[in-house]
Amino acid sequence: MKKFLVILSGAAIMASCGGSSSAELESSSDSLSYAMGLSFGQYLSQMDERYDLDSLDMEIVKNAMLDAMDSTREMAMDMATAQAYYTACMDKQEAKLREQEMKKFEGNKAAGEKFLAENKNQSGVITTASGLQYKILSTKKSGKKALPTDEVTVHYTLKDLDGKVIDSSVERGEPATFALNRVIPGWTEAMQLLEVGDKAMVYVPYTLAYGESGNQGIPPYSTLIFEIEFLSIGGAK
Repeated sequence: MKKFLVILSGAAIMASCGGSSSAELESSSDSLSYAMGLSFGQYLSQMDERYDLDSLDMEIVKNAMLDAMDSTREMAMDMATAQAYYTACMDKQEAKLREQEMKKFEGNKAAGEKFLAENKNQSGVITTASGLQYKILSTKKSGKKALPTDEVTVHYTLKDLDGKVIDSSVERGEPATFALNRVIPGWTEAMQLLEVGDKAMVYVPYTLAYGESGNQGIPPYSTLIFEIEFLSIGGAK
């Protein structure tokens, strides 16, 4: 980013010696010029947060910008080829950055595996073939079970392994209704194991939750803990 700033500073010096450090906007053209500069600067700032702009050859960058703006100049690369190369490089860099991000959360994976390995030995905990774990806290023995395509109404509290509440319909004071074919696999499986009226703890490994990507407020590789009260299936009470 420093090289970009050097080029921009040099251009400013060439255009004007001395003067105010702030742009003076006296016309609509001045305002448009400043707005375009802000937009370009913001774009560069965002790019620099993810990519090493200082590794670029600024002389080539400058010449390419001039080539794009002046139709009389001969381009070293046509626009289609340039765009394809740029996209390929950005995709490669994004993949590298994603891999780096994932490494930050590998501890979550190990912590989840350790928790589940210990939790399966707790009294009343049942582990399914998928690795899902659940424990019935209380039951009304209603005999009513949901199908994979049913909507269910529940009260729930979602916590992470440290016991921090991530989400809770109980705290909101309003039950939640979900279609079982539109939720994480762990929920789809768990709700078919419970009967209406059951209260249960459900322990969902990351592979049945939000996986390697995570979700809003939920980091990658997170094992999730739900306390669920199964209220109804569709209109059933």
